[in-house]
Amino acid sequence: MNIALMRQAREHEQAVGTKTRQDMLKGMSGAVPCARPVNGDRPWSVPNTEKTESLWSVPYVDSRWMANELLSIQENERRRIAADLHDGLGQSLTMIKFALAESMRLLSSGAISEASNSLQELKLKAHEALEEMRHVIMDLRPPMLDDLGILPTLNWYFRELETVCPTLKVEKDFGVTESTIPDSLKVTIFRIVQEASSNTIKYANAGLIRVSLTQTGDTLKFSIEDNGDGFDFSRIVPRNGSGRGLGLLSMKERASLSGGKCVMESVPGKGTCIGVSWELSKLSGH
Repeated sequence: MNIALMRQAREHEQAVGTKTRQDMLKGMSGAVPCARPVNGDRPWSVPNTEKTESLWSVPYVDSRWMANELLSIQENERRRIAADLHDGLGQSLTMIKFALAESMRLLSSGAISEASNSLQELKLKAHEALEEMRHVIMDLRPPMLDDLGILPTLNWYFRELETVCPTLKVEKDFGVTESTIPDSLKVTIFRIVQEASSNTIKYANAGLIRVSLTQTGDTLKFSIEDNGDGFDFSRIVPRNGSGRGLGLLSMKERASLSGGKCVMESVPGKGTCIGVSWELSKLSGH
């Protein structure tokens, strides 16, 4: 789920005052309720002593099927973006066109006061259209990722997340500077954060997310974990004819293609942790 959809759920809830955010998220994405409160500040983590199953130790996944599934996801996303543009920005621009024509008619007829009021409404509609466009752009690729970098972008993203999920707390540990992180990794990290936090909201019933970005020697380490329900890897592994587990698979592939190593751990009832590490000296251009 992206920030725009969660924002729509929040705004609708505030407008009608009858549905909870939980109900809206269920209706829009099939999500389970977000989220379970954390009791005090009790420390937690995914236990290393308990047995966890690796998603990648399960039987072979047909690469052609996987490629087709990923292409299908891409096309569905394009379809969603087209619908968002048509229903949101397209409708706003249509209303601006009609409002502008009405203002011109009033001016030509000498109704200066009425034309002034019409232009004021037109100004508001133009502002709404700009907001619609900004939301679409931010969902596709936040401009601040290129302008300011990954750390400010993550801070912004998690502020938005906490706003639309008020029962979800995010703890951040950014022990690196912006210059430490190669440009080639910034999009990768951001997309993994988007996918992991989306999974947490939809499935984990979590009250806390912890995200860490640190450096030890030549190794850049990233992790995102939650204190949610966890899951059994063998039950969500991608299989032919099923779209389950593709989000996890896409995160692993992003990490691998960027030169990183991805480790996923989850224990039912104990939460989920996704960690990626990169040896900076082995990355091209670094």
